Parts: sequence; C-alpha cells; structure tokens
Amino acid sequence: MVLAFWGRCVGAAEAVSFANDIQPMLEQSCLPCHNATKSEGGLILETPKSILEGGDNGPAIVLKQGLKSLMYETAARTKKPYMPPEPNKAKAAHLNQKQLELLRRWIDQGAKGEARPKASASWAGMPARVVSVSALAATADGRYAAAGRGGMVTVYDLQLQREAARFEAHPDIVSAVAFSPDGALLATASCGEVKLWRRVSTPGERFVQAVSGEVKKDPKSPLKVSNRAGSVFVEAVQGQPAVLKNAEGKEIAKLMSDREAMDKALSRNVALAGARFEVTFLENQQKLQKERLAKIEEDLAKAKKEQAVLAPKRAELEKTLVAAGKKKEDLALEFDVADVQLADFKKEGEARRKDEFGATKKREAAVLALQKAAPEAKAAAQKELEEASIALNNFTKARVAADASEAPVKAKRDALQKNFEDAIKSYGVAAGAVSNAQTVDANVRDFSETAALVQKEVEAYTQSLAVAKETLVREEAAVAQLAKDTAAQGVPALEAAAFSEDGVVLQTLHSDGSLRAWSGRTGVPVDPASQQVRWEPLFTIGSATKADSPLTDRVNALAFSLDGKLLATGSGEPSRSGEIKLWNPATGKLVREIPKPHKDAVLCLDFSSDGRWLASGGADRAVRVWEAGTGKLYRNLEAHSHHVLAVSFRFDARRLASAGADNHIKTWDVEKSDVLTSYTKFTKEVTFMSYFGRGDSLLATSGAPTVQVLTDTGAVTQKTEGISKFVTAAAAGTDGQTELFGDIDGTVWLASRDGKIIQSWRP
Repeated sequence: MVLAFWGRCVGAAEAVSFANDIQPMLEQSCLPCHNATKSEGGLILETPKSILEGGDNGPAIVLKQGLKSLMYETAARTKKPYMPPEPNKAKAAHLNQKQLELLRRWIDQGAKGEARPKASASWAGMPARVVSVSALAATADGRYAAAGRGGMVTVYDLQLQREAARFEAHPDIVSAVAFSPDGALLATASCGEVKLWRRVSTPGERFVQAVSGEVKKDPKSPLKVSNRAGSVFVEAVQGQPAVLKNAEGKEIAKLMSDREAMDKALSRNVALAGARFEVTFLENQQKLQKERLAKIEEDLAKAKKEQAVLAPKRAELEKTLVAAGKKKEDLALEFDVADVQLADFKKEGEARRKDEFGATKKREAAVLALQKAAPEAKAAAQKELEEASIALNNFTKARVAADASEAPVKAKRDALQKNFEDAIKSYGVAAGAVSNAQTVDANVRDFSETAALVQKEVEAYTQSLAVAKETLVREEAAVAQLAKDTAAQGVPALEAAAFSEDGVVLQTLHSDGSLRAWSGRTGVPVDPASQQVRWEPLFTIGSATKADSPLTDRVNALAFSLDGKLLATGSGEPSRSGEIKLWNPATGKLVREIPKPHKDAVLCLDFSSDGRWLASGGADRAVRVWEAGTGKLYRNLEAHSHHVLAVSFRFDARRLASAGADNHIKTWDVEKSDVLTSYTKFTKEVTFMSYFGRGDSLLATSGAPTVQVLTDTGAVTQKTEGISKFVTAAAAGTDGQTELFGDIDGTVWLASRDGKIIQSWRP
C-alpha cells in the first residue's frame, strides 16, 4: 500500500515523518485552536513533546496504539468531542482517510520526530496586476501622503498635487505606512519587516531668474506670465497683490502670503480649534453634571422630607415591630403546642378507628360462622356473635369519644393558626414600615454623598473651564495678532515670475530679493526650499526573508507616538497570537514588548496625543488600551462582533473610537470603559476610521463604497460622492483639512474638507 499525501509518497513500511507528514495536517486542521498561545483544553499540538504531554482530558496519544489514542479517535470522529468541530471559527477541515491513516501509523511507530523549523522566505517578483491601495498615511501638516501598492510606495506632495517620489519598499505587499509627527521619517511595513526612510529635500531651481524677458524693466508696467499650456497665468499690477487666474481670466487665488506664514496660521488655527472644542466640551460636561446635581438634590430634598415625617414615628415603629415580633413568636410557640396536641389526639382517634375496624371484622366473621354452624354448634356461635357485638359497640363508643375530644383541640389549633398568620402579617407591616424608614435614611445618606461627589465634579469642571476659557482668549488673541502681523508685513512687490516646465510650481521674485514658490494650480504657497524630495532608507527592523525575524508574520499596523520617540508595530500569527512591540525609531532598537496582547493578529494601533496610552484592535474582535510607558493593560473593551480594523483617540484622549468588519463604529469613554455611541449604518466593513483635527469629527470609509465625516455622536456631517470602487485605505491629517482615500483599483483620491474631490492619482 502506498499513500499519496501533499505530493509525498509514503510507503506502508516507511517511517512517517512528523515534520513532513504530520505537522502540515496539524497546521491546517488543529493548530488554530491547540497552540502555545491558544491551547484549548490545555492541549498543544505543535511538537511531538507537547502532544505526548496531553491536555486537560489526559494523554492525547497512547504510544504504539494509534486506534486507541484520543487524538486519533476524536479526529476519526469515533469518539466525542469530534475534532475539529463543525462549524469552527478557523474554518479548519476534518482529516480525510489518508491523513487519518498517516496519523495512526505515526502513533503506532512511537510518535517520534521533531517539528520543522521555520524556513527562510524567497519572494517572487510582485505581479504587475497588484495595484490596490493597501496602505495610506498623511503627514500631520497635510503636506505629504504615502500610498502602498503591491511592494511599492508612492509619496505625493499634496500642496503641489503631484507625485513626489516612488520607490520599491518591500518584496511583499506594503501592509502599513506611517509618518513621524514632524513628517521627517516614513515607516513602511510588510511581512516580517519594517523599514524607516528619511526625507531629504533639495531646493528647487531658481528658474524664475533664468527666464529671459520675465524681469520687469518698468515698475509701472503690469506683469503677466502664463504657463506653457496657457491655462493659468499670474498677473501683477503695481500696488496690488499678484493674482493667479485661469485661461478665462477668472481669479484662482491672490498671492498674498508665504508658506511660513501659512504654516504658522495653520498651527495657530488648529490650536484655536482645540481650545474652542475644549471649552465646548467642558461646558457640556459642566451642564450635564449640574443637571445631575440638581436631580440628586431634588431626590435628596424629597428623602429628607420623608425622613422628617418618619423621624417622630421611628421609636413607635420600632416598638411596634418588637411587640409584633414577640407576639408572633409567642403565637408560634402556642401553635406548635396545639399542633402537637392535635397530632396526639389524631393518633388516638386513629387507634380507636383501627380497633373499631378490627371489631367490625370480627363481628362480620361471627355472623358468617353462625349462619354456617351446625345445629349442635348454634348456641356457641350465637354467644360469640353477641360478644363480638358488645366489643364492637364498646370500640365504637371509644372512637366517638376520641373524635369528640379531637374537635375542640382542632378548633383551638385552627384559631391559633389564624392568629399566627395575622401576627405574621402584622409583623410584616411593622417590619416594612421600619425598613422604609431605614431606606429613607440610607437614601438621605447616599444622595448626600453622591451630591458631594458631583459637586466636586462640577467644581473641577468649573475650574477646568475657567482655564480653558483663558486659553481660548489667548489663542484668539494669537490668531488675531498673527493675522495683523501677516497683513502688515504683506508680500513685497512682484518683480518676476515663471512657471516650471510642467506648470506645477510657480516661482516669484520680489522687490526685496526674496524668492517665493506657489502651487501653479491653486496658488497655495509652498516652501521654496523643498520642492524636490526623495526618501532615503535608514534601517530595517526584522527581515522579510529570514525565519528568525523579530516581527511575527505580517506587520498590519504602525503608529508613532506624538513626541516621535516610539514606533509601535502590530502583527501576529493569524488565529493564534497577537504581537505589539515598541521600537526606538532613531536606532531601530526594541524598547518594549507587550506580552500576548491579543488572541489573534493585531490589525490597528493608535497613540493618545499625550503619549500615555496605546490603543490596539485585533482579529479577536477586542479593543484594548495599554499604558505606553509600562505595557500594562489599562482597559479591555469588547463590543465588536468581527475583526477590529481601526482605532483612534480623540485629541483630548477622553474618547476612543473603534471600527470593524462588523460594519460598526463605536465610541468609548476611555475612563469608564462605556460604549457611548454605536454607528451601524454602513453596509460593508469599515476599512478606515480616524479622528482628525481638534474636534469630534471622524473620517470613515467603507467598502460599500462610502466616504463620510461624522461626529463621535453618530451625526453625519459630510459625504463624498463619485466613489464607485471598494475603498481599501484612507488617511486623515491632524490639520483637520486633509482627506485621502484609496480604492481597490489603485486610485488615490484627495478631497477637500467639504468632501469635494480635488485630485486623483492612478497607479
């Protein structure tokens, strides 16, 4: 007999190999539930040694007795519980006859061997058809975005709305990308490895000075320069701001600022938005707590009123309760005595009835004997009948007397029973009255304590609100002053202008000798010193080819802490274990590992803005919050019914949002671990979700396809139309303005804050 198994022929007399013959079938059908991380029933089937150790139900195998081994019997479905069960979450198939025969023979041969070590990977070239956007990220200031397609990463300059760089990052699909908070570093992830890249900027050419005829000769004459296509031109008149116009002469933008001023304004406006949100949030919380306090004080006043009414009656109520209790106990004793007496009389009556019954039977027998007696025995039979009749008469009298004696005892006992029941009711009424008085006292105490606590919360919110309002005043003043300074400074008179060859960049030379740069499409100022960028590799964490990589399987999530000092990676072996590691992005050294963070692969990560917490979501449907500084579990949040695909802290870290393959978005009170809202109107999985800006706005995308902005209370504030393909990835800048999303066909879309499509890039 020869068994063919996964391309390997095993003869009947040939030794069965654990590594080549048994381990593959266990990985397919058994290890999802019986591994070192998730050992259901205490049974681990990873190695011959762990199999021999058995589990909670005893030994898994009996050496050299395959047919009598529990592992074989349950797999062959001859003994319950059948393994693997059907259905099962891992979708593991049960062993076929060839596999079962191999398992039996391996056990019969002594269950020997060693598990095969993980082999190094050799990657084939990425097929050209793999173009789906697998990962997206944007810098905090909304300047750059990175998109992963296959093993390639493309970086886009969002201000100039053009591709800035493209490079091959990994041999496998890019599964995650993330920018450092300052945008200087880019982390990319794939199977078994993470790479860090550094942005290198090259100043753009001062081509404005190289274009003949563009320098104005007469300062009074107007300046008008167009791009090569003639679709956009810049026009400047003495004493007025330069204007960017389209071919029809319609104004696109006034060139009234520079990038430095715009970045300052953006930063100040983001801070101002945060200050306004903080005031609004604290005002709402203060209002809620005041309303709660008012309700508690109302309940307290009512309880005190009841207490005042009951207070003079308390002594009488307790006296009545004691008296009712004593009466109940006395009647209970009397009732017990009467019950015993009645039982004795009943016993006596039963004895007399038994005697009477016996006498009746004897008389009946005597009557029958007299009827059958011979003439010579008639006299004797007649005498026996007379004696039996006399005895019956006597027993009947005794029974009647016993019944007569029982009647008054029974009547007394019934009367005592009624009195006892009445006493129980009276005691219950008295006890209820005393209990009610005690409850009122407890309510007064509890309401008073709660009112004091809520009052403290109101005072805390009041103090925080006062500080927040002071901050808001300062931020408003700073924004106003910045606007005044910018307006006063202005932009020096335009001396010359020139468009780049592709028309993407407009450079201008001003009367003070300064050189400025602008988007040739929108007129938005850009940094003239960084129009050309490239991304240089710094170092690699792990390896996509080596079996001993410190990163397990595919790295699905990346997150930088806000101070840029930590890079968190989320990975794990699917259906078996999750993995979270924190690295130093400057050196690539491991800082901390969180042991067994999830029971399945980690799919998403996010740091809180203060760096205190790290949130994670996994394929085990759990959301967890960790202390970033220690790795200790802070909150375990479970409400999703499918993989958790996204987690995001609100900027104030008071709220956490999560989204998943169950089509739901949930928001959580981090401190109380409560679900605050559950948004359930998506028809397909939520592929991305993140807070952006300094408020409660969430950018969410779904495979439906859907792209929308909603508040963390579930109110939809914006929808993006015109998307027809499955949305696979998205990104949101913390500036509150940048919205990016990519689809299954590889297109990356850039949308404005009102949801309008600005630009798109095909692969």
